[in-house]
Amino acid sequence: MANRLRTPLSAREDARMTLIEHLGELRSRVIKVAIVFVLAAIVMWFYREQLFDLLIDPAGDEFQNQKLVVTAVGEQFVSDMKLALWAAFVLAIPVVLYQAWAFVAPAVGDMGRVTTYIIITLASSLFLAGIAFGYFFVLPAGLQFLLFWDSGSGGRYETMITPTYYLSFTTRFLLACGLVFELPAATYVCAKLGLIDANLLKKYRKHAIVGNTILAAAITPSPDPFTMIMLAVPLLVMYELSIVIARYVNPTTEVTAHELARTDDESDEPVDDDQDREDYDPETHEENGNERDL
Repeated sequence: MANRLRTPLSAREDARMTLIEHLGELRSRVIKVAIVFVLAAIVMWFYREQLFDLLIDPAGDEFQNQKLVVTAVGEQFVSDMKLALWAAFVLAIPVVLYQAWAFVAPAVGDMGRVTTYIIITLASSLFLAGIAFGYFFVLPAGLQFLLFWDSGSGGRYETMITPTYYLSFTTRFLLACGLVFELPAATYVCAKLGLIDANLLKKYRKHAIVGNTILAAAITPSPDPFTMIMLAVPLLVMYELSIVIARYVNPTTEVTAHELARTDDESDEPVDDDQDREDYDPETHEENGNERDL
C-alpha cells in the first residue's frame, strides 16, 4: 500500500525536476546570449559615430549636409545608445539563433551537428543579406521619396528630422528586411520536420504572391509602387527558393504527388444533385437501387 502511495508522488517529483532542469537550461542560454549582447554593445558604442554616418548615407548627399534636430534633453545620448544596442543585436544574431535552436532541438528530435550548423549558417546569412538588401536598394529609394517630398526652394515643407524618428525608422525597417529573408531558413526547418513539402508550397503559390505583395507594401518606407516592387520581387524569389529547399530536404514521391493532384481534381468536380433526385423513388423509398431502411 505504501508503495502505491509513493509511486504517483515520485512521478510528480520527476516531472517537477524535469521542468526545473528545462528552466535551468533556458536560464543558462539566456545568460550566454546576454553576455554576448552586452559585449557587442560595448564594442559598438565606440563606433557609434561610424554607425550614425552609415545610416545617414542612404538619405543621399543633400541630407548629409544637414544635421538632425534635437528637441529633448538627452535625446542625443539615448539615440546613440539605441544605435549601439541595435548594432549589437545584429552582431549577436548567430549566437541568438544557435542558443534558441539548441534549446528547442531536443523537443523535435536529434538532427545532428551538421544540420544544426547548416540551419544557423543559413539563417544568419539570410538575415544579414536581408539587411544589406534593404540598406543598399530599398532604403535609399524610400528615403529619397519621403525626405524631399515638396521640399527645398519653393517647396511647401522644410525638412527637419529628429534622431529619434530617423534612427528608429531606418533600424526597424532594416530589421524587418532581415526577418523577411528568413523564409528559406524557416522552410528548411519545417521541411526537415516533415511539416511541409514542395508540392504544398506550389499549391499555395498564388496565395503567397498576394501575401508577399501585401507584406512588401506594409514594410516599405514609402508608398510609391517602385519601392514596393523592389521589396516584393525578392520576397517572391525567397518563396521560390523555399520550394527548391523543400524539394531537396523533404522530397515528395510521385505517388504522393499523384494523390495530391487526384484529391484536388475530386474536390473540383461538381456534384450532380439532379441525378441524385432521379435515383430516389419516394414511393418505394429506394435510393440508388437499394431499399431504404426505415
